[in-house]
Amino acid sequence: MRLRYKTAVAVLLIISGCSSSDITSPDQIVFPVTGVSFKAQVEPLFSLSCNVTGCHDQARSDNNMVDLTTWGNVRSLNVVDQPGDTNCGMLRVVFGRELHPGPLKVNDNHKQGLRQWVIEGAQNN
Repeated sequence: MRLRYKTAVAVLLIISGCSSSDITSPDQIVFPVTGVSFKAQVEPLFSLSCNVTGCHDQARSDNNMVDLTTWGNVRSLNVVDQPGDTNCGMLRVVFGRELHPGPLKVNDNHKQGLRQWVIEGAQNN
């Protein structure tokens, strides 16, 4: 009986140790087809791919005044100013319709997921 209890506690500790904060690579982020979440997909992708020091960690003249560190900053005039606008600055850059000075760390799933998030209202969800 005691061994069974210890095993159950160990399993619970292992399971509770896993969280979304364990994501360390943009490739680990998978966007759903619908129901895209800023907190679960968009924000972690930006944190790992875009908000590194010297890129979009703050608005500067050398990054087109794009700060992707918060939902409020993402919903700015030059990023996603209108929910549903698939011609917004962010999507123009992500889909290669607007020049970006460095490499983008996004795959096709990320591109489609970001597009879907904008279509769904670019919510702070």
